[in-house]
Amino acid sequence: MYRYVYILVGQSHLMPSKQRGEGLRKIIKSVRDGTFEYKGKESVTTNWAQYDQAQIYEMIYYLDNIRDLVDEVDERIKKRTPPRKQGPGRPPTDPADVAKAPLLQTYANSSNRVAERFLLLFREKLGIDCHFSYKTIERGYDREPVNKILDEIVVIANESVEGEEETFSFDGTGFSASNKENYSDKRQKQNSKKGSKKSKSASKEQADDSFPESNSAAKKRFSYSVIGTGVQYKLISGISISPDHSIGETTMFSEAFNQTLNCHPTLDGVLGGGIYACRWIANLISENNSTPHFLPRSNVTFKSKGAMGWYDMLFSLWEDPHEWLEHYHMRSISETVNSMVKYRFGAPLRKRLESRKETETRLKLVGHNIRRVGYLEIMGDVVPHWRRSAGS
Repeated sequence: MYRYVYILVGQSHLMPSKQRGEGLRKIIKSVRDGTFEYKGKESVTTNWAQYDQAQIYEMIYYLDNIRDLVDEVDERIKKRTPPRKQGPGRPPTDPADVAKAPLLQTYANSSNRVAERFLLLFREKLGIDCHFSYKTIERGYDREPVNKILDEIVVIANESVEGEEETFSFDGTGFSASNKENYSDKRQKQNSKKGSKKSKSASKEQADDSFPESNSAAKKRFSYSVIGTGVQYKLISGISISPDHSIGETTMFSEAFNQTLNCHPTLDGVLGGGIYACRWIANLISENNSTPHFLPRSNVTFKSKGAMGWYDMLFSLWEDPHEWLEHYHMRSISETVNSMVKYRFGAPLRKRLESRKETETRLKLVGHNIRRVGYLEIMGDVVPHWRRSAGS
């Protein structure tokens, strides 16, 4: 009888004692002020000879992957899409050919006219059947089929690491449309203003998760994104983009998380900064059989308010802080990936219409995956399954 009662108590997640709550807040405070004593960790070794080779062959692999990935995506989409009857007038340019041009344009950080010049140079390499003008490239930023191709590239790139990538980190950032504004500076100033204010309630803090607002004219404002990234291979697995700074990172999290879940149904861990440390996100992750790791505010309590995933996350942090924090600090991988994207594709956004700015932002993130897969292949970490061309 007593054993049966014990099992029921263990499943009911009774509130911990006051001492446990105080211990949890002490741990969080020590992590935030930098006084927590961590255990040593082995450094990761890198084969620099292979990395040098990857840098040398980067453009060759990038062009090959554009061609082979887009062709693979085009074949998959055509198989699952019923054919449409051609109407009167000139037939539209093949969306697969159009999608290849902006991906090359993104890599070269070029204008539309210069992109047409690159198209003349690399048309055969990319497997494009016919030449088209820079206006066709420009209109490609508005075409829904092009965006579908970009989304499918993310899925196919992640298929190469399916079953091997188990933990994913999430982070938000902004892409500037002007050289006069820097997103990281804006974010730093926003965080310093928040830190100078008095502590707010949890619900108020969740509502105040907006991105920093741009001071530029409407056509040159930031384009905001939240991405999910595998911590082992640094491939982007989920993307959410918005031009509105007031929507906030937590609102955009669901879309990026669902895309990641679609790519990796058996994902095990989800990591992120403190901005994602709210009950509904922790519960969403737990309901999908994953473990959340978000460092909460230093005045947190064990009150779950119906979100048992929140309680489980806090209890695991209190029970074994070293193991919990070892997983949590891998969240910086998504910040690293955002830095990689901006380093290689960091030119200011050229488009002025919101729909085209969103596509341009997506191109930068998808371009990272295409480039990253080439590096992983040379380093021997990934074998792409879409290789079909004899010249690859």
